[in-house]
Amino acid sequence: MSFFLKHSKSNVRFWSGRCDPSAKGWTLILLVTAFITQTVFVYADSNPTTQLEGQALEGRQIWLANNCQACHQLYGFGGFLGPDLTNAASRINQDQLKDRLSMGKGLMPKFELNPTEVDSLWAFLEEMDLTGIGQARNPSLNAVHKTNDATTSPGETSLGQIIGESGNKLVSEGFEIYKSGTCTACHVLFGKSMFGAPDLTLTANRLESNEILQILEHGKPPLMPPSGLSPDQRMSVEAFISFISEHRQDALARVDDESWISFWLSVPWWEFE
Repeated sequence: MSFFLKHSKSNVRFWSGRCDPSAKGWTLILLVTAFITQTVFVYADSNPTTQLEGQALEGRQIWLANNCQACHQLYGFGGFLGPDLTNAASRINQDQLKDRLSMGKGLMPKFELNPTEVDSLWAFLEEMDLTGIGQARNPSLNAVHKTNDATTSPGETSLGQIIGESGNKLVSEGFEIYKSGTCTACHVLFGKSMFGAPDLTLTANRLESNEILQILEHGKPPLMPPSGLSPDQRMSVEAFISFISEHRQDALARVDDESWISFWLSVPWWEFE
């Protein structure tokens, strides 16, 4: 017992000798500043509270009843075995959700939900997607603007401008195929998707043209199926992938900087009701 008391006292002397009053004062100032800053962001939140109704509310009950929050997060609240699903409706479609629920994947088990329950859960995820961005991201690359069922970021917009200026018809056709949903179901540009699919703006840096064409034709087990594209379409997509890898930095340079203050103020700091 005396050994532990002696050891504890020596630890106190060790840290007391290195934490002089000025260091303690600065630490306290930093903690108070962090608390005040967080408080300002919380109470400056101008985002309206989302009141769920109808089918979306039923979907929330299904979410809770099946303990989805044990593995997934909404606005960062929940478990960490699976991805944050606040904006899942921007990344997958309803059929993909149904397949994932019925078959499971990796650590995710299969769920026996009937079609009405799947519809309700999808309505809930769609409603959540409309409330804002669930995870803090680089605002210059991840601000999302909805156009029908597709999403585009400033990075994708700048790529579109560069492709248009190039006048390359083959690349333009490949870009349209990419945006049609064939590729966006799993891939994103300038980042890794929730499915682990690689950033296509980097693909041509590690694969030759013939390798890209082969993957488009035959897929890449276990996750990527054959694209189902015609030979001409595969040529267009390969040209697009090679082009965006070559012009990646040009596209990033065109992205307008956003104010970090306005970005953090736009984050919904309160959980939905």
